[in-house]
Amino acid sequence: MKVWNKYNIDEIKRRIEYCIDTIYINDSDLFIRNNYEVTISTKLAQYLFVEFRNYDVDCEYNKHFDGRKIVEELDAEVRPDIVIHKRGIDKDNLVCIEIKKEQNSSNRGYDYQKIEMLTKLYGKFKYKLGVFIDFAVNKEDLRIVYFENGIEQPLVSIT
Repeated sequence: MKVWNKYNIDEIKRRIEYCIDTIYINDSDLFIRNNYEVTISTKLAQYLFVEFRNYDVDCEYNKHFDGRKIVEELDAEVRPDIVIHKRGIDKDNLVCIEIKKEQNSSNRGYDYQKIEMLTKLYGKFKYKLGVFIDFAVNKEDLRIVYFENGIEQPLVSIT
């Protein structure tokens, strides 16, 4: 099993961005058709599974061990759009992903807070990397925000 650490976060990001590129190449009609976000996240998860074969890639995963995934700071049960992890243990929580599409006008702040809490170094879940993806019909308008140790990293756009 390949174990990821701080020194290869760039490789994790590269693989995620490759999957985002792939969804734009193979499935851009999902954005034109204004599909539900869950449709887009499920398709993205299929591509992520290929890149992270030694991990479980799950959509809408709301479990923490055998209980519910509760973020006390938000006083809420959460279910990230996609997680890359090993079910049942926290030491291999690799990536949590939230997505929105440009047609969704809701505030992105709650998703940011959720990712911040899930990636806190001294938090309960300790995901190595959090990713917020704001999908757009035109790839040039795509926005990706990374979080490490509960902190938002500089904004990235890929073209």
